[in-house]
Amino acid sequence: MEPEGMVHALDEVHRLTRPAGTLIEVHPAVEFPFVEVRSNEELLFSEHDPGYDYEDDLRDAEAAIATVVGRGVFVLEKSRRFEMRTHASSVKELRDHWAVYGAYDPVEKEETLARRRDEMYARAHEVLERSPGAELVYVEPATMSRLTPAG
Repeated sequence: MEPEGMVHALDEVHRLTRPAGTLIEVHPAVEFPFVEVRSNEELLFSEHDPGYDYEDDLRDAEAAIATVVGRGVFVLEKSRRFEMRTHASSVKELRDHWAVYGAYDPVEKEETLARRRDEMYARAHEVLERSPGAELVYVEPATMSRLTPAG
């Protein structure tokens, strides 16, 4: 979505939540997500996801929120960072999850990014194979903000 569309959407949310509503806004942070292999709380593998290519979209989302807060449409009551974690027992299971999750995404990954991601998953798979009982974890830093309508 274009930044102007994001601001328009937030203006509409303001209209719908006035006077006593609250908007809980959640989106990935402008940080690389990463893949881990863990076994009994021990970190065996960790690499950034080389397929991360949506930084501009996230910056636009943050700018849209800053715009409506700056205009006095919403008051930012609280914001915090957390990690969204997706757990899987195998690389195939995680990739199947992402295939369903992104089934309606019309944008295809660049070939170079897709190849780098395949290579990263191959390295994670090797570690999983050597570590019975280990799990794969996709970690995506995120932010959550509570905004209330102003005025």
